[in-house]
Amino acid sequence: MAVTKPPDNHPPADDTSLLIAALNHVWTLYDTRVNRMYQLLNYFLVASAIVATAYAGAINGKHYGLAAIFSIAGIGLSAVAFAVALEEKRSADQAEPALTALQGQLTSKLNISSIHKVSAGRERGIMTVALPGLTALLGIGTLLYALIH
Repeated sequence: MAVTKPPDNHPPADDTSLLIAALNHVWTLYDTRVNRMYQLLNYFLVASAIVATAYAGAINGKHYGLAAIFSIAGIGLSAVAFAVALEEKRSADQAEPALTALQGQLTSKLNISSIHKVSAGRERGIMTVALPGLTALLGIGTLLYALIH
C-alpha cells in the first residue's frame, strides 16, 4: 500500500519543513564532497612540494637514479589524486541538480529571490582534476630528464 499523504493530511509538496529538510540533506551531501575535493587538493599540493624538493635535491647532488624514483613517486601521487578528485567531483556534480531544484522550490515557496543558488562547478573541476593531470605530465618530463642524465 502506497502512502501518498503524510498522516497529518498535508500534501508533501506543500510542506515547507519537509522541503527544508530535503534541502539540508542534499546540501550536506554536496558540501561534504566539495570539501573533500579541496582537502585532497591541499594535501596533494603539500605532498607534491615535498616530492619536488626531494627531486631537486637529488638532481643537484647528481643522484639521477634517486631523482627518477622521486619522479615515479610524483607520477603515482598525481594519478591517485586525479582518480580520487574525479570521483569526488562526480559525486558533487550528481547532487547539484537536486540542490538547484530544491533551492528553486524553496525560493518560490518563500518568495525570496535573494537566496544564493548553486552554480555549475566548472572552475572547481578544472582546479581539482586538471591540476593533478598537469602535474603528472610534469612528472613524466622530470622522469625523462633523470633517466637521460
